[in-house]
Amino acid sequence: MMRQQWWSWGVLLCGLGVGGLILGLGDASAHEGREAAGRFPHSVTLGDFNGDGRLDMAIAASAERKITVLLGDGKGGVASNHSYAVGRGPIWVTAGDLNGDGHLDLVSTNSGAGTVTLYFNDGKGRFTKRQDLEAFKAPVAAVVGDFNQDGKMDLSVADTLLSRVLIFRGDGTGQLKPTEQYPSGRRPHIMAEADLNKDGLTDLLVTSLGQHTISVLLGKGDGTFHGPKAIKVGRFPHYMAIADFTGDSHPDVAVVCAGEDAVYLLAGNGKGDLRKVAEFPAGANPHPIATADFDGDGLLDLVVGNRSTRDLTILKGDGTGAFTRLPGVKLPDDPIVLATGDFDRDGKPDLVLIFASLNAASIYRGDGKGGFIPPAKAERRKDQGREVYSARAEES
Repeated sequence: MMRQQWWSWGVLLCGLGVGGLILGLGDASAHEGREAAGRFPHSVTLGDFNGDGRLDMAIAASAERKITVLLGDGKGGVASNHSYAVGRGPIWVTAGDLNGDGHLDLVSTNSGAGTVTLYFNDGKGRFTKRQDLEAFKAPVAAVVGDFNQDGKMDLSVADTLLSRVLIFRGDGTGQLKPTEQYPSGRRPHIMAEADLNKDGLTDLLVTSLGQHTISVLLGKGDGTFHGPKAIKVGRFPHYMAIADFTGDSHPDVAVVCAGEDAVYLLAGNGKGDLRKVAEFPAGANPHPIATADFDGDGLLDLVVGNRSTRDLTILKGDGTGAFTRLPGVKLPDDPIVLATGDFDRDGKPDLVLIFASLNAASIYRGDGKGGFIPPAKAERRKDQGREVYSARAEES
């Protein structure tokens, strides 16, 4: 999950009216294995939104002013599809329990509108109570977390035009008060949270498209952060995967650098410092990255989505920070974002892929051997003069 900071001035909490619910599946539902996600979907977050033990997802549709919530069926598919109106240009969505009722709420950063929208969950996967925060310029990412260790969720937001990270303190009822702001490097883009110095406190990491850096803000535990430390990486850093890839029990960072067509591995020393130790080639114009043990050997692997080559790069980890490239997976469209989770509850990590041009989401099931099975689609064919239907893997 990612964490962000908010401006300490001029934030308005707009009325707690009922959010606009938009029903319907859209054109993408005509293709089996693809779920409509709104025009130009740009972000996804996972969680159990209705408390049924099945993994769900929420997707921000940047060209349609809405968040789409897909409730999972526990079999690798989707049981229902509902959308909720937000401000113009939603490019990020994340989840957290903002009002302390035990249910995951949603946060959308609306870059075009200069607002952040909060939607509160009724516990059944419906989001009916909307609240808007204003006075941003172009918020692009957000993280929910307990930054001051009071048991109440706070919020951080990265604003790309302000080049700042803004912190808001939560009161446990869903109300947020602006407190701090920090530099983030020019044009911050993606934000993540981790405990880099192993003090039990939340730290923030922010990628900068304007300076080609990752800024690290170490948490103090009182809701404030130490000043950012910028680490130079490759051109146009995007998403990050944070885990112990080198086997020394310290968190490391794998960051996708779209301008280098590569993944940079930054090793952590357990004190909050990161240094580049390796670089691994990906496809053309990589953006999203995720980590899990995809081949079942007990070691973490990486998967990267490449927008221009429309495929997945799969990197098998050996537990020491080295990775071997496995056969990739061709895709039907450009994967702008992805996430990993067990959607069919078979104990093997799966992927949800968000396709920007198809305006759709697809779940690719993990085979437990490092590969991913595309969603099946019905294909009509002739067999000895009879019309029959068979399922086969979806072509790229």
